[in-house]
Amino acid sequence: MLLEKVVKKLAAIAHLSSVAGEPEVKDNMTENEIMTLNWLQGASVANGRKMMEGEDERSTSMAIPTPRGKEGLSAITGKIPANTLEELNTPDFNALSQTVELKIAIGTYVVWVHEGCLAWVRDNVPENTLFKFMTAVEAKYPSENPFHNFSHGLDVLYNVSRFCRLANLQSTFTETSQFWLLIAASGHDLGHLGVNNQFLVETTHEVAVKYNDRSPLENLHCAMLFQITNSSPDTNVFSNVDKDTYKEMRKGIIAAILHTDMVKHNEMIKELSLLYQMNSDALDSLKADGVVKSSAATTQTLMNALLHCADIGNPMKPWDLCYELAHLCLDEFFAQGDVEKERGIPVQVLNDREKVNRPNSQVGFIEFVICPMAESICNIFPQLDNLAHHLGINVQNWLQLWIDEASPPEEQTSKVSERVRRVVLRLKAV
Repeated sequence: MLLEKVVKKLAAIAHLSSVAGEPEVKDNMTENEIMTLNWLQGASVANGRKMMEGEDERSTSMAIPTPRGKEGLSAITGKIPANTLEELNTPDFNALSQTVELKIAIGTYVVWVHEGCLAWVRDNVPENTLFKFMTAVEAKYPSENPFHNFSHGLDVLYNVSRFCRLANLQSTFTETSQFWLLIAASGHDLGHLGVNNQFLVETTHEVAVKYNDRSPLENLHCAMLFQITNSSPDTNVFSNVDKDTYKEMRKGIIAAILHTDMVKHNEMIKELSLLYQMNSDALDSLKADGVVKSSAATTQTLMNALLHCADIGNPMKPWDLCYELAHLCLDEFFAQGDVEKERGIPVQVLNDREKVNRPNSQVGFIEFVICPMAESICNIFPQLDNLAHHLGINVQNWLQLWIDEASPPEEQTSKVSERVRRVVLRLKAV
């Protein structure tokens, strides 16, 4: 039995090492699904642990206590309503429903009470400095963007903090690492231009020129984050950090934010899959500590993955949030498509409001992009399996919406339904 297990593991590792890392077009895909694949790969492509339970029960099982309740909050964070503090302990927190003032307070609170770095933050980052930093961050997120605004930045910050707590990473990652990961999350899309990197390169935008067409947006976000901290002692959350620690923090932040570029997605999934196959016994036994700390590179890879998962994780939220955020994201894509039409340049896939069916685009996005992410992150951190649970529910909801809205031919409905069924089975196996 042991030999058989070893052989199977080696075969899985060999397969992962040999695959190209990019999904291929399958027979009978819809036009919207091919668009999704094209969008992920940035070019045209040729043909070529437990069962899910009830939504309410699983959401309740994800509830975890915050380190601090309403009692003892400062004047800065004391304005946050008690019901909002409770929502931060569930998958149901909605950053979109908060006022600007509350968003800034909540962002400050999430960092200030994060258990994994709470003591270190108290000793090294004055709360007022953190609040002023968060205020400056909010101001640098363009409010006119339907999706890439401070609500998204706050949501990603909340997601990262929550992932770390649910996966019991408080003692696995160092205090300083968890702090910089939260700071990176809050500012990971600073100054977003409401269009993607491909548009910036296609139009020879000054940001693409400045960063030599290499992850121009992500480089911009990093630069703006450090401009905020370097511009004034009032917003410098690193002012009490020694030089060597600051260098490590800066290095980690830059690496994590640059890895939110979707061109790095497939390679990240491959790295996570290999990491799991090589350490499956320990990870399946919830003994991730030794794996995470095995090398500085592994630690950075997993922190990159947590931020990336938080960034693209809208489809893994409860349905109401998933639905609302998907439409806002598509609104931004379509606005870019409108500009592309006006300028007479090629309209990128997923950006043409006259061709893209919203629900069907989400089915493809989940199958090709989010499902592999959910499998990878939940294999390494099984405590996050609720993400896979929500994703399974949501892909079925999108399928039904597509059927209701588009009334596709029966044969096409059957084939897409079968693909969704397979996605759900994959997610149940997590």
